[in-house]
Amino acid sequence: MTENIPQRGQSYLRRLLHFLSVALNEGSSARGLTEIAREAGIPLSTASRLASLLTESEMLRVLPSGGYGPGAELIRIAGNALVSLRGDLHIQTVVRSLAETTCESASAGMLVGDVIVLIAREEPDHSLRAVARVGDSISPHTSAMGKAILANLSAERRLAVLRNAVGPDAGRVEEELVSELAAIRVQGYALDEETYSPGLRCRAASFLDEEGLAIGGVSVAGPAARFSFAKATECVPVLLTMVAELSAISQQERSPAET
Repeated sequence: MTENIPQRGQSYLRRLLHFLSVALNEGSSARGLTEIAREAGIPLSTASRLASLLTESEMLRVLPSGGYGPGAELIRIAGNALVSLRGDLHIQTVVRSLAETTCESASAGMLVGDVIVLIAREEPDHSLRAVARVGDSISPHTSAMGKAILANLSAERRLAVLRNAVGPDAGRVEEELVSELAAIRVQGYALDEETYSPGLRCRAASFLDEEGLAIGGVSVAGPAARFSFAKATECVPVLLTMVAELSAISQQERSPAET
């Protein structure tokens, strides 16, 4: 009898992982429970129990549409994994260098599915500073980093990222951002003047893949009282140099090896 317990446990775990994989299948839109159960090949009652377990543990979350998206815990795990998997991009080194050069908080985020996840963070020695932690999800439509990334996505992907963040209001939010995102594409960076958080000033730029589409972003931020408009402007050239370096390395890694 005891010999059957591991088998049952293993089978249930396999179902749980398969359900999670199907629910978050890359390239698919958020699907409801019935559709996920059908594709996973499990009864609806079993799918309901699995969904409850995964949402309670914050591996999944229910979207406004009724479908499922990655939960906070899964996003944190993915963010930490990306730090290891993409360590060769020198993201940690770039973030540390930016913080040392500017004496302000520097961050890097990457797109995980349709969520922007903070994967690297370096704080200055100042007691007064911007507060964030690795694993946090970044607002795509109110933060400088989010807007820098949105500005360099395809229209379809941009809408998907916004839909994940604001649900049915995605179209309206995208329309409101049209002129600002166009300006970001022209100047190469986004700026936030206390919009994301009162008293906080930020500059951010995205790094790109071989198709010129954003895969992540880097930002530098600080209290507006200390991180003045002039100082923030002075930081832009070094910020752009660093994201250009990350873009170049990323494009080299993704291109076929030349012989």
